[in-house]
Amino acid sequence: MAENKYDDYGEQIRNTVDNAIRNNDFSNLSRSVGDIINGVIDSVRWTVGDANKMRQPWESPYRSASQPGETGKGTRNFVQNQAADLYEKYPSGKTAGILMAAGGFAGTGIFGILTLVFAIIGLASAIVAAPGVIVFGILTIASLVLGIRGVSRIGFINRYRKYVRVLKNQVYIPIRALAQQVGKNVEDTTRDLKKMISQKLLFQAHIDENEHYLIMTDEAYREYLKARSDLVAREQEAKAVKQAEEELPEEARRLIRQGQDYVAFIHRSNEKIPDEDISEKLVQMETVVARIFDVVRERPQVTSELDKLMSYYLPTTRKLLDAYMELDRQSVAGQNIAATKKEIGDTIDTLNAAFAKLLDSLFIDRAWDISSDISVLNTVLAQDGLKEDELQAKMQAQGQVMEQK
Repeated sequence: MAENKYDDYGEQIRNTVDNAIRNNDFSNLSRSVGDIINGVIDSVRWTVGDANKMRQPWESPYRSASQPGETGKGTRNFVQNQAADLYEKYPSGKTAGILMAAGGFAGTGIFGILTLVFAIIGLASAIVAAPGVIVFGILTIASLVLGIRGVSRIGFINRYRKYVRVLKNQVYIPIRALAQQVGKNVEDTTRDLKKMISQKLLFQAHIDENEHYLIMTDEAYREYLKARSDLVAREQEAKAVKQAEEELPEEARRLIRQGQDYVAFIHRSNEKIPDEDISEKLVQMETVVARIFDVVRERPQVTSELDKLMSYYLPTTRKLLDAYMELDRQSVAGQNIAATKKEIGDTIDTLNAAFAKLLDSLFIDRAWDISSDISVLNTVLAQDGLKEDELQAKMQAQGQVMEQK
């Protein structure tokens, strides 16, 4: 796999769904959006310059824009322009918050005393003090609200600076991890982030649909939306396939389930076998065998033609691959082991050729039908004089008639 380039997240999604189809297990397709970002939208690979550099334990899985190495277009710009381009470096409002808090609480004290004075006068004498109590009471409440808002603003700016210290050089990060770093719960952290985004303190930031992740760049967010769209499409495709399978005859469904087990086994075996030559052969085998069962899904009438495949060829293939993996695990490989492994590799070639012929034979009826249709079409065209040779003959005859005239 090429280093320091965008991951093919579309291919990852396809592989995820294909594995689910092979294993007949679709539970992983409904994973959270956080898992989508963590597993699919990881669009840039970074080359770590200093292997001894200390990192926070939570930091390693999340993308850091300060690490050296090539990047994708969006994150490349991010590195070149510095992380500060993604957030407000000098947020305004703290001074205003201090003034609001000072003025508000001072006013609360002054107007509160005046309210109390008018209330005492009203109780101690016949002077009507109700208007003063009402006016200064309202001013007291308004001043208290102003002071509380000032304190809230100061706290928000202080929290913002704390968030920025954690977010610096991060392209995306789980909100839960961010909450732990700033000492807040997830709900309060999410609320703070939404407020920072709405007030344009975080210039390009987005929160994912399920509010699991903070995505700091527009480029990463676009990749996330594309990945999510692709996943939804693949989920729908998988559901359609499953629904179509449920409408098949029981024998065809049983055959497909067994086939998916064999395809999954071939895939797992390939992952465990390091030999590249064998790996290429198993990739071919997996593709052809999977296609055979796709044909069963499309044309269940071919089920009866696969008895030997299911009763002998595939079980034998499993035994051969188990034997190969067992031999491959031996710490010392003598001549007998090497010879046996080579013989199994040659047999895999033979099986691949047999599976390819079997797949081709499943289309023989279809080929006959098409050939018959073509033959009938040619006959009709000839009767109508519309085939190319008949048209040329007719035109030549008409030309000779014209010359004679």
